[in-house]
Amino acid sequence: MAKGKSLVIAGIAAGAYAYFRKKENRDKAVVAFNNTKVKVNSFIEAQKHNYSELTEAGHPNPYDEGDSRMVDEGALTSVQYYNAEVQDDGQDDSFDDPEQPADDKKK
Repeated sequence: MAKGKSLVIAGIAAGAYAYFRKKENRDKAVVAFNNTKVKVNSFIEAQKHNYSELTEAGHPNPYDEGDSRMVDEGALTSVQYYNAEVQDDGQDDSFDDPEQPADDKKK
């Protein structure tokens, strides 16, 4: 079994020597290697996922308290808008905003 493997390796080495003996073949091999290297590097770069703020849009990290708070506040804002504009249907245009002073609530 070991003789068979060493014979195959010797055959491959002899074939490579015979092929690369000519400068033309060596140049072809170098060009093919460089092209393959460029393609592999560009593929790897394309597969890298660049981090941006849009990456997490709509999917907050449960351990990122600031981002979770922002998503929570955004949900509250849309509920308040729905309650004020759609659900009340013009009955009372104001809604109880805890940050708004009591004097400003009555217009």
